[in-house]
Amino acid sequence: MKETVKALSVALVAIIAVSSVVILLSGGYLNGDSGVKIVDMSNRTVRMNYTANRVVILESYWTEIACVLGAQDKIVGIGSYVTSSVFIPDSVKNKTVVGNIFSGVNIETVLSLKPDLVIMDYGYGKAEDIVKSLEGAGIPVITLFAKNFEDIAKATVIIGQALGKAERAQSIASYINGLHSQLITNASRIPSDDRPRVLICNLDVWKDGLIYTYSNTSWGNVVVDVGGINVAHEGFGDKSWVKVNMEQVLLWDPDIIVIVGRTQSTLSSQISSMNDTNWLSLRAVREGRVYPVLTGSYDLSSYLDWTPRMAVGELQLAACIQPSHFASFNWTSVRDQLMDGYYGYLKS
Repeated sequence: MKETVKALSVALVAIIAVSSVVILLSGGYLNGDSGVKIVDMSNRTVRMNYTANRVVILESYWTEIACVLGAQDKIVGIGSYVTSSVFIPDSVKNKTVVGNIFSGVNIETVLSLKPDLVIMDYGYGKAEDIVKSLEGAGIPVITLFAKNFEDIAKATVIIGQALGKAERAQSIASYINGLHSQLITNASRIPSDDRPRVLICNLDVWKDGLIYTYSNTSWGNVVVDVGGINVAHEGFGDKSWVKVNMEQVLLWDPDIIVIVGRTQSTLSSQISSMNDTNWLSLRAVREGRVYPVLTGSYDLSSYLDWTPRMAVGELQLAACIQPSHFASFNWTSVRDQLMDGYYGYLKS
């Protein structure tokens, strides 16, 4: 096992040397000679006179990244969902709450905090109106969104540039990109016949007879990255989250079912609900290949999220979907390296 971890570390050195160059070119930072200009992930050019010292962040995952970068002291306001994350220190969770992207943001509260910058999602909820209101009030806004692993690394670099933590952002983005690159390389060697058909879903809407599937999303795309076939791509490849009925699931009859949830109790409840004749007729259920996986930031054992933890989440899914092809990848060792190297603030 020690030899495996050592080999992984050596391989990462070479990968990181290459990936850091790529990140510098794609991170969105344009020119620091006359202030800061950043191209965000909705292709907007955001200009600031200097890197931000007072920032409001609406989402827990972007807040977590700011903390990983050592910029928690710069956070003066947060979104309402940030307070539920176990990966964010209390010193940040106790900051002023300004609202969220679904119900809206109290612009007066934001203004009272005198922020240099607001960081938030885009593309859903009231994002467009919030951005217009904030920029109308003279506050720069950086918008981010992640559909795949590369987007997480890119967002890390953008946040680092905006908050004056560029070097640390490069370090962690290079580290997780190196892990991802090695995972992709390993998965590319898996023969087509050895790629199982996978349904990744949750049963939050099962009470209505529906299953919530993940297709063109960061989690849905991980299934493909680790050497599986995402069955939701059949007919729904261009969509993100799709609700389907049991009839569709029976037609797919996946080899593996991954059930995701934010808490252990949610996962247990979902697994318990898979007890009727339809579920029991599925190949994955009959063969005992149903895997519960934590997501989000409610539990310290969660790794699938739009943060550096996703590097661990990928390897965790690889161990479920392709155990024989990823036998030499110890995802718990990677978890320990990541948490010890970048999440030390949780121990303080």
